[in-house]
Amino acid sequence: MADSRLIEAAFPLRQVSLDSVHEKNVRHGHISTLHIWPARRPLAASRAALLATLLPDPGGRDARRELSERIAGKVVKRPDGDGETKEETVGGILHWGNEQAEGDEIATFRREIREAFGGRAPRVLDPFAGGGAIPLEAMRLGCEAVAADINPVAWFILRCTLHYPRLLAGRTRPLPAFALADRSFAEAFVTKGRGVTKANRIREESARYGHGAVEERRIASMDVPPVTDADMAWHLRAWGQRVLDGARRELAARYPTYAEFEPARRKGGRRNAPLRTARYTPRPPRLLEPDGDGRVSVAALNAEFDSLYLEDEANPRWVAKPAVAYLWARTVGCRGCRAEIPLLKTRWLCRKGTKRVLLTMAPRADGAGVTFGVARDVAGDDGAGTMNRTGAACPCCREITTMREIRGEARAGRLGERMTAVVVAGPAGKEYRLPTEAEVEAARVDGETLAALYAGIPFGVPDEAIVAERPSPNSRGASGLPRYGFDTWRAVFTDRQLLTLGVFVREIRRCFEEMGGDYPDEWREALIANLAPTISRLADRCCALTTWTIGAEQLRNAFARFALPMVWDFAESCPLVDTTGGFIQAVEWIARVFEHTGAAAAGAPAPLVAHRTAAAPPGEGFDLVCTDPPYYDAIPYS
Repeated sequence: MADSRLIEAAFPLRQVSLDSVHEKNVRHGHISTLHIWPARRPLAASRAALLATLLPDPGGRDARRELSERIAGKVVKRPDGDGETKEETVGGILHWGNEQAEGDEIATFRREIREAFGGRAPRVLDPFAGGGAIPLEAMRLGCEAVAADINPVAWFILRCTLHYPRLLAGRTRPLPAFALADRSFAEAFVTKGRGVTKANRIREESARYGHGAVEERRIASMDVPPVTDADMAWHLRAWGQRVLDGARRELAARYPTYAEFEPARRKGGRRNAPLRTARYTPRPPRLLEPDGDGRVSVAALNAEFDSLYLEDEANPRWVAKPAVAYLWARTVGCRGCRAEIPLLKTRWLCRKGTKRVLLTMAPRADGAGVTFGVARDVAGDDGAGTMNRTGAACPCCREITTMREIRGEARAGRLGERMTAVVVAGPAGKEYRLPTEAEVEAARVDGETLAALYAGIPFGVPDEAIVAERPSPNSRGASGLPRYGFDTWRAVFTDRQLLTLGVFVREIRRCFEEMGGDYPDEWREALIANLAPTISRLADRCCALTTWTIGAEQLRNAFARFALPMVWDFAESCPLVDTTGGFIQAVEWIARVFEHTGAAAAGAPAPLVAHRTAAAPPGEGFDLVCTDPPYYDAIPYS
C-alpha cells in the first residue's frame, strides 16, 4: 500500500460542497429521515472523504484530477430559469442517486480499495458515529465498518442504519396474509414492489391475491400462484398498516369525519375548476359513525341515489371530508376587560396563489371573548393576528397584554386552548371550516383514560423535565419552554396527542407478539426496531409545537430547526389519514430509508456497532454486535 493518499494531495472540495448542499433537499430514502440527529454528516462528503483517504495518491496533476472527477464529477453551469446560472455536478458517484445509478463504478472503487490494502477489506473506525453517515458509506465501499457512540439514541440509529440492513440485505419472506388481503396494499405491492405498470396486468395480479370480480379471481386461481415473497421494506409496510388498523379501531371516534352534500369533482378537469351543475338545496353536514374497524363510509347516505345518478359527478351527493389538521390558539385573559384573548400570530388560514382563506374575529355581545368565522376569497393583505413582539392586543378592548405578563400567566398555569378551525380534505383540495361541538368534545381526554393506557407502556406518561436546570431568562429553543410553564415533555402535547401516541406505541408492541413463530428472531427484532422511529416521526408532527404553513397548506413539524421555540397558534395533525402527519406516511419514509441502506450494505462485510455507557470505566462497557449469524452474539471490546 502506498504511504501517500489522495486526500493528502488533492480533494474535489467544490463538487463535494455542491452535492452536500443538494443532499439537504433530498427527502425519501435519506438516512436523515429515519430519526433526527443534529450532527449527521452529508453522505456525499462522507463518501468523498473515505475514498480520498483510502485510495493512494496516483501522483501527477492530471492523474489526480482524473481520479477526483471519477469520484465527484465535473462542475457545470446551467440556467436556473430566472436569467441566472447555477452550478451543479455531472458524473461522479457523489450526487444523490448516482451511488446506485453508477453501480459499476462503485464496484470498481471497491476493487481498487481492496487492491490498495493487499487484497483485503480495510477496517474503518468511527468512534463518534452519531447518525451513521460515515460507517454507512464505508459499508457501501466494501469496508469493515466499526461504529461506536456513547449516546444510546445514536446507538439505536446505528442499529437501524447499519445492523439490520446488512443482516437482511437481499433476503425475502412471504408477506403476511392480512397484508395481501388488503386490496390497496396488494395493488401497491404489485405496482411499486414488483414493477407491474399495465392496467390489465395489475388487475390480473390483484385477482391472484383474491381481489376483483368473482370471475377474475376464478381465472387467476387457475394460473400460476401469486408472488408473496418480499424484502424487509415491504414487510415493514405491511406491519405498519397492521399497527394503523389497530390504532384506527380505538381512535376513529377521536377524529370525527363529516360528510357534506355537494357535487363530486369532474374527472379530467382542473383540480380547482368549478363544476357546472344544476342548482340544488344544501343540506347540513352529517357526522359519519365509524364501523367496528374504525372506518367510515358514505354508502348508506347515498343509498337514496341510483348508480346512473352517481356516475355523473356533476350531480350532488354525500362526500366524506376527513379532517387533515385541527388549528388551535392558546388563550390568555385580558388584564383590562377580562375577555379571552386568542394568541394568534396570523389570521390567514391559506394564502396560496388565488386561494385566500382568512379566520375572522368578532367580539361577542357578552364581552367574554370573540366569535370566529371563516372567510373565503379574501382580497387584501390584512390578516394580522393579535400578537406581535410586544404582546397581545385584546380584540374586544384593544388593551395590550405584554409578553412579560403572558409569560407570568403561562407559568401560573392560566393559559388556555381554543380550537379555531378545521382543515379537511375535499374533492378539489383542502378546505377550511369552523369546528363542531363534537370535534371540540372529541379532543378532550380524561386523566383516567391516559393513566390506564400508559400503565402498560414502559416509563409511562412522559413527565420528565425538559431541562435539568432552571433556564436563564434569555434561554431559547427547548430550554426556553419552561419560561412559559412548559417544564415537562408532557406539557408539549395535548391530551388527545398523548392518547394517540400511547395507542400507537401499544399497537407496535402487540405486533411483536402477533408475529410469533412466523418470523425468525432477527426479522422480528428488525421489524419492531424499524417501526419504533415511526413514533418519533409521529411525535414530531403530533405535538403542540407544530404550525400550519399557509402557503404550502401542510403541517410544519416541530423540529423544523434544531430548537423547540414557543408556539402560540399550533396545528394538530390527524394521524389516521394518509397525508403529512399521518402514521402511514411515517412508515413509508422509514421503509424507503431501509431500501436505500439495504442497497448500500449489500455485499459489504458485517459492521460492528458499539455502545459505551457513561458510567463504565475507561476501556470497559463496550459491546460490539456482529450482524453475521448468530446476529445476537456479543463480542467484548476494550
